[in-house]
Order: sequence, then structure tokens, then C-alpha cells
Amino acid sequence: TLKSEGKALAKKKITLTVKGKTFKAKTNSKGVATIKVKLNKRGTFKYKVKFAGDGAYKAISKKGKIVIKK
Repeated sequence: TLKSEGKALAKKKITLTVKGKTFKAKTNSKGVATIKVKLNKRGTFKYKVKFAGDGAYKAISKKGKIVIKK
């Protein structure tokens, strides 16, 4: 979810990088971007999500982990 001061940011482009692959998406009216990533193996995968910014908002990036248990 992409927000600024509690307000959802609609129609903003974000990128998600997992295992060296980059995925792109746009946020909906609620500021939510949905991306489907297929991870078949179990384990922990690092990801980085990035908003490049625009004329009104600064760029931001966040890192995290996805844990797959099968």
C-alpha cells in the first residue's frame, strides 16, 4: 500500500525485485499494487519494492523477506 500522510496514492508505478527479476505494477484507487510472483521452492527470499517518485512525491524503497513453507 502506497500512502502519503494517510492518503492513498492512486495510479503510481512501483517496481518489485525478487531473485533478480523485476516486476512492475500500478497502484489502484486504494493505493494497493498487486503483483503475482511464482516461487516454487521453499526458503526465504529477499525483496525490494521501489517507488521512483514524481513531481509531487519523493522516491522511496523498502526491503523485506518472503518466507515459503511447503
